[in-house]
Amino acid sequence: MSQPDFQPGSEGPSYGSFRDRIDAAAPPPEQEPARLGPVERLIGTIFSPGETFADVNRKPTWLVPILIAIVLSVGFSLFFQWRVNLDYEQLVRDQIKKATEARGQQMPPDDMIQQQVAVTKVISQVAPVVYPPVFCLIIAGIFALGLMLLSAQTTFKKILSVAAWSNTATSLVYLIVAVASLMVRDPTTVDPTQPGGIAATNLGAFIPVESSGLRAMLGAIDIFTIWFLILLSIGFAVISGTKRMTASKTGTLVFGLWAVWLIIRAGTGAFFGG
Repeated sequence: MSQPDFQPGSEGPSYGSFRDRIDAAAPPPEQEPARLGPVERLIGTIFSPGETFADVNRKPTWLVPILIAIVLSVGFSLFFQWRVNLDYEQLVRDQIKKATEARGQQMPPDDMIQQQVAVTKVISQVAPVVYPPVFCLIIAGIFALGLMLLSAQTTFKKILSVAAWSNTATSLVYLIVAVASLMVRDPTTVDPTQPGGIAATNLGAFIPVESSGLRAMLGAIDIFTIWFLILLSIGFAVISGTKRMTASKTGTLVFGLWAVWLIIRAGTGAFFGG
């Protein structure tokens, strides 16, 4: 059998290229599994967000926190209706009366009022289910664009996971505070049309109801809103995929967009004479 004829100075068989082909044919390394379960992630987002979001970066999950948020939202809605003995018809009549008196008009026919009552009931039943996923998707969509402009190396799933866990954690603590507040307050003093006034966690709670525009604007400056934004800043830095993306950089993005939203809200309130 003839042997390969190697000339002095010639290159031998390319074992390196063969090894490269083997490596290329090998399956990619498996993704590192999550180290924290859903309950641990929820608690961790509250007490140790950096470590928790590092686990989210390893294994992003958004469905579980959104489902938890829906359960919390529906549960609080039922509790609120029971605690304040919510009368939808009286609530709608009071709102219509206030609006018609402000415009110098008469009350609409009773059948129109009943239609509005029916719509209000449907909205109150659907909103607790629809709001959490829609809110998280909007937040993730907005900041996905922002992080893309900052050249972050991440995915929409990771961004959505950070938004979902941050929202669920802050919602859980807020609802505990809100339930405690409702239990110690006289139910007749609770205004169902002013949910921001249930617990005095925002500046709007200290503004008279008559100043609706100013109350709405200052209501956005809330302790839990700021906490939510801080969690987003930490989480986005962890999942950014680059060490150059610090929490201060993502915080500038998060709080900058929030400031723009506050300015738009203030301008809208001033335009409509709030």
